[in-house]
Amino acid sequence: MAIYHFSVKTISRSAGRSAVACSAYRSGEKLIDERQGKEQDYTRKTGIEFTKIYAPENTNPELLDRNQLWNTVEKVERRKDANLAREFEIAFPHELNAEQRQEMLNELCQELVKRHGVIVDAAIHAPHTQSGSDERNYHAHIMFTGRQIDLETGDFAKKRNRDFNKENSSQTVNQWRETFADLTNQHLARAGHLSKVDHRSYADQDNGLQATIHEGSKVTQLRRQGIDTEISLKNDLIKEQNTEKQHFPEILKGLEQEIRLTESQIDKYKLDMSLETIKRLSSTMETPKQAETPKQQEKPLERKIEPSTRIEKPKLSATQQFNLLTEQLARQKQQKVIDKLRSEMTELKSDYAKQTELSKKPKPMFFGKLKWEQEQAETRGNLNNIKRRFDTNKTKISHLEEQKPYVSHDEYKAVAEKHPALHREMLKEKEQQEQIRQRQRNLEPTRSRTASKDRER
Repeated sequence: MAIYHFSVKTISRSAGRSAVACSAYRSGEKLIDERQGKEQDYTRKTGIEFTKIYAPENTNPELLDRNQLWNTVEKVERRKDANLAREFEIAFPHELNAEQRQEMLNELCQELVKRHGVIVDAAIHAPHTQSGSDERNYHAHIMFTGRQIDLETGDFAKKRNRDFNKENSSQTVNQWRETFADLTNQHLARAGHLSKVDHRSYADQDNGLQATIHEGSKVTQLRRQGIDTEISLKNDLIKEQNTEKQHFPEILKGLEQEIRLTESQIDKYKLDMSLETIKRLSSTMETPKQAETPKQQEKPLERKIEPSTRIEKPKLSATQQFNLLTEQLARQKQQKVIDKLRSEMTELKSDYAKQTELSKKPKPMFFGKLKWEQEQAETRGNLNNIKRRFDTNKTKISHLEEQKPYVSHDEYKAVAEKHPALHREMLKEKEQQEQIRQRQRNLEPTRSRTASKDRER
């Protein structure tokens, strides 16, 4: 299921931050901070999947260089409490691949340039699974300047962009949150996925779900180390309750399907019992009640049971019987696959419980901390893999139960070998049907010639 994350942050000088340092970290490059006289080197940073700078047309080419761009911003913004840049932090749906993520980022950044006329510096980051991050956590940092580009000069405008000032910021951010949700749903649909995201809060959606508490960097770091906190435990409980509520419709649907299947089986059983009862009655009525005058009672009895003996199941053709047998064999084969997947899911549940117990191992106070951290990282990776395999099996079972069993050549061959007489009769029927179709095709030219002659007359 796709998740929605869109946050807006401010990179401010008053907080002791540098636009050059922020850009170097996000892009994984080495930039020179001329204002502070420092070299910001993040070339060893891993997980940088894609970086790109977006700008309006007629922008000064010097500003398309990352180092030149943010040093210019540091010079233009002279106040000691200046907001140097703003940043959109977004999460990509885990259903999208690398190419689809880049297409989605391009579309979002181009729209940002179009609306506000600013320069955008974007980077896609892959998750750091070794440090305990979720393997689905592909996200992007989208930095953009606080001043728009003067299209006449190609440099920064003298006045700052007012779309994100105190008066308009809330409305502008809400519009962007909605835009990003719509864009995400478009790309999910384009990639063939039915899941959707919603930018509104759970309260606005009125779906009965509870919002989690913001954890922050410190709580997240402790969580990755396997250390539980009051906030993380409460969030885990909220997520579990929300998951149960979201699965209620699926559970109800499954129960309704089981009820319908049971009702159909009961109806079939009743019909079979009725036919069996009629057979027994007819066989009982055929035996003479009086041994003295069997000839006199034979005719009336036959006349009485005549209507009941005509109640028979419709006779199926050889082709229909053969198809039913192959479908039954394919259904049995499909059920074996489902049973195997369910058995594997039971084993995965057991493995998940064992790994969960290992994850609760307390951190040593003095010796063995490094080994404990390595074991906890391995355990978290195992838990993620088990959950992914469990969800995959669940999806496979759902698809198999919904689709009609596929009859392959193996089922056809098996039924033909077990019922050779029925197979020959089926082939004979098909041959007769083909002869009838051939006669019809042969008659069509004659009919067309007759019709043309009639038109000529």
